[in-house]
Amino acid sequence: RPKPFPDPMSGCAGDQAEGLRRLLGRDELRVIAVASGKPRVGQTNLVINLAQALVSQGKSVLILDEGVGAESCAARLGLTPRCELAQVLKQQVTLPQALLAYGAALQILPAREGLRRIGQLGAAAQQRLRQSLAALGLQPDVLLIDLAADRGQPTLAASYAADAVLIVVSPERQAITQSYALIKQMAQQAGRRRIYLALAKTKDASHATALGGNMLDAAARYLNAPVEILGAVPWDDSVKHANKLFKPVVEAFPDAAASQAYRALGQVIAAWPAMRQNSGHLDGFLQRLIMSCRTLESAVRI
Repeated sequence: RPKPFPDPMSGCAGDQAEGLRRLLGRDELRVIAVASGKPRVGQTNLVINLAQALVSQGKSVLILDEGVGAESCAARLGLTPRCELAQVLKQQVTLPQALLAYGAALQILPAREGLRRIGQLGAAAQQRLRQSLAALGLQPDVLLIDLAADRGQPTLAASYAADAVLIVVSPERQAITQSYALIKQMAQQAGRRRIYLALAKTKDASHATALGGNMLDAAARYLNAPVEILGAVPWDDSVKHANKLFKPVVEAFPDAAASQAYRALGQVIAAWPAMRQNSGHLDGFLQRLIMSCRTLESAVRI
């Protein structure tokens, strides 16, 4: 098995990271949109393993799952959705009926269609959704949005409403090319969001360093986009075996190289200071999402 790569942001570790974690508390929600330039680069595996790594560090996590079928976060964890956010918005089911639980601190909300309908909500529907969120009492520390590969304007709005965007890049030529296009698209309306890269399926540390360096250099030179490397996850057959067990690899094979890499990513994110003050938690994210949807729709009409 390949050895795990060193964490490129290891300066946040140790006493400094522990001090930051004590300051974070549980009041401010961190929203991270996860995307990739093409399917099958390891994006959904990264989402479920990052979520479980954060749970193991004492965080509660909610995943907004845009995946469908076997490629969804729910399916990777052996969960079968009964309904999704779109049906909640239509008042066909309640929000608790749409939520799926994996353990005590990780919940998944299937939201492929619902996420694309958010911007169309009228005032009354918005109020009902806010009331549902309040009644549920759901206050995760981290919200991960697993964006679908067939993104459209409504889906991109979720990335604009997030605090950070994490783009998963694999070494394939097409994946790299399409990642550049995605970085450019995300950077055009970056606002307060940070853009990070997670390097997936790399052979070894030198391969990861070369890939990351090339991506950063091109982003700075040709895209004028401020991008940082969050970390790298090596190619590891343990991930496939864990998928067959419907478990995150960090849970099924905690000593695997990929597991160690995912935990390193989780440690970095767990140490991030609050990205927004008085964020309003999930209700605040909902309002930002609706505004982002409408802003994008207005831009398209113009």
